[in-house]
Amino acid sequence: MGGLGKPDATAAAPGASTQSTATHECNPVVTGAIGALAGSLFGNGKGHLAGAAIGAGVGVFACMAYNYHSRRVRDARAVEAQYQSQRGALPATNTIDSYQSALVPGGTVQSGGKVEMQSHVTLLRGAHDVPPQLKEQLTLYSPDGKQLATSTKDVDAINGTGEYETSFDFNLPKGIQEGRYTMSSTLYMGGQKVRTNEVPMLVVS
Repeated sequence: MGGLGKPDATAAAPGASTQSTATHECNPVVTGAIGALAGSLFGNGKGHLAGAAIGAGVGVFACMAYNYHSRRVRDARAVEAQYQSQRGALPATNTIDSYQSALVPGGTVQSGGKVEMQSHVTLLRGAHDVPPQLKEQLTLYSPDGKQLATSTKDVDAINGTGEYETSFDFNLPKGIQEGRYTMSSTLYMGGQKVRTNEVPMLVVS
């Protein structure tokens, strides 16, 4: 799983559409066993069996591989014109004007099926600021609110003012619990969290 301090994206030429994938090897049997052991250690009395089962379930999410894409969909002129018409003068510092996320094509996904979280970022580069460094983090939460997996990527397509489209996609493990999960997408600029979107995801058999 990617971490904010250790991005797992590959740099690309400015303005280019980019794609990155997780390259680490992961054995779901091993990670499930480790998760089960951890769950049993934290269990008390009869609860240690339930703890082991939960830990084993969490282990399968560690093996999900993420694809990530980013591209510019609207140029600086269009974005600046809209910003000025709505707010007046352009900002002096780097500004995220909007950040929206949604599951496509919809919020219902089958167990073992593909999930895609698509986001739109509108950025205005400040007149007196350095080019921004953006990262995007995707986190999956279980129906009871436990964090199951997370991945962080560099938004490499960012090269100045514009509107950018990003997407994470991955396949859910087969046989996972049905229910209403939560997908959280968080945008970081210069290492600081600036926006977070939470989107419900219904998993069915």
